[in-house]
This record gives sequence, structure tokens and C-alpha cells, in this order.
Amino acid sequence: MAPPSAVSLGSCVAGIPVTLHYSFFLLLVIEFANAIRYREYPMYMLFVVVLYGPVLLLTIVIHEFGHALTTKRMGGEVGGIVLWPLGGFAICGPVEGLKGDLKVALMGPATHVPQGLVWWIIYVAVTGGNSCGRRGRSIWMCSRAVPRFFQVLAAEAFYLNLILLIFNLFIPAYPLDGGRIYAASLILVFKLKSLLAAKVTAVTALLISTGMILYAIIGFITNTGGSALLLGLVGAIIFYQSYELWAAARRDDLANHPIFGRECYKEGGGGDAQAEGEVPAQTDEAVMA
Repeated sequence: MAPPSAVSLGSCVAGIPVTLHYSFFLLLVIEFANAIRYREYPMYMLFVVVLYGPVLLLTIVIHEFGHALTTKRMGGEVGGIVLWPLGGFAICGPVEGLKGDLKVALMGPATHVPQGLVWWIIYVAVTGGNSCGRRGRSIWMCSRAVPRFFQVLAAEAFYLNLILLIFNLFIPAYPLDGGRIYAASLILVFKLKSLLAAKVTAVTALLISTGMILYAIIGFITNTGGSALLLGLVGAIIFYQSYELWAAARRDDLANHPIFGRECYKEGGGGDAQAEGEVPAQTDEAVMA
């Protein structure tokens, strides 16, 4: 049952329940407030609502189903998907081995490739492949005609998927997907022990999150857009989570950590997720978008 601050979207795909937290639309509110200065262009304001409302919602849902369906296919359990202001997370149980865990982390970002391709096809169909430019030109073009509106929407949705792909795949900041991929790769590829891999993962994420927070502060001071505020919130959560990981690693107390407490991480990628009859350190994990 969804909490009072959220609404259930059902469980029509593979029986996986999806819950939408009302605060998911925080980015929409921020961007809409930022767009009010262009209120003489009502079609542009509609574009902001569509892009940061249903388009972003669908994009994140598909991303999280990439994690969830892969988990189920590999024998793990899925408790559900929760959508919140910083994207979403799939509540998933352990799968077989560290390579399986790595695959689960990869399949979320991988969904942005076909999604981006669909939006690119729509863009080409509407424009014939001619470039439409970015923000300033978009405001003017959104207000001209319906085809122009969908031209800009398809272009921005394509860029949205490209940004989410890069952000989740190539930024090694735990607990984002890139951080999960980074942590597993340190053990599988570079053969680091679990404790050292946890420390390296934590320090890397601390440095990245500090940069994100500083960038957000500069963006807020210079008023470069509402998305800088959200980036700062993401940075703050990454900093907190990575500091907790660093503190646990310093104490050599990773047994109850949702990632590094798993048997497959302790064993360096060999064997099953846990021995028969053995209870995993934590059944559920949050795979952030």
C-alpha cells in the first residue's frame, strides 16, 4: 500500500508495483517557475510541463524497469519501484554473483539508448534531420506551430536521455548506477579486496559530490537555471551515502552494508550471492536512476 505522500501506479508489468511520490514533480515545479519569465510564449510553458512531467516520468519508469526486470530474470526478487524527486529506485534483492549485480546496474542506463533512438526517429520524421538549436531558439520555435512544438520536444527528450545515460553510466559516484558499476569493476577487473574497493568507491564519490554541490551553489548564485538546485540535492545525498560507506569501511564494518555486505562482494565476484541457508546482509537495495 502506498504511503499518504505517494500514489500507486499499479503493477501491470511483471507484477512489479510502481509508486509515485508526490515530490517527484519537484523538478517540474522548479523549471516551470524558471519558465514564467517567458509567459508571453504559452506553448513554451506547455513544452516545459510536458517534458518535465509525462516525458521525464516515462523515461525514469523505463529506466527502473531495466533494473527490476533484469533482477527478476536473474533470479532475484523485486519489491517495487519508487519514483521520487531525484529520479527513482528499484527495490531489488540479491542476484547470483557479482557479475549479475553488475549487469543489473548496467541495464538501467542501457534503456536510454533505445529511448533516445525513438526520440531521434520522431525528430527526423518531423524535421527531416535539420537542426533546431537549443534553449533560446526553442522558446521561439515552440510557439510557432504544432510540428515545431514536437520538433523541440523530440530534440530535448533525446538530449534528456543522452544526459541520463552519461550521468548514470560514466559518473562513478555511489549510490548512482555509475558508482555501482565502478564498485563491481574495482573487484572484478582490478582485483581489489572488498574493503579497499569500498574505500576507493567512497572517496571517489565524496570528491564528485563535493564538485556537484559547489557547481550547484555557483549556479544558484548566478541564476543559471533551476536544474542546478536539483544537482546540488543529488550531490548532498551522494555525499551523505558515500560518507556512510567510508565510515563503515574505516571501521571494517561492511557486514550490514546493502552492497558491500553481500557475499558476492566479499568473495571477489566468485560463487553465489549467498551460501545456502545464509541470510544476506540486506535483502533490499535501492538502485537509483
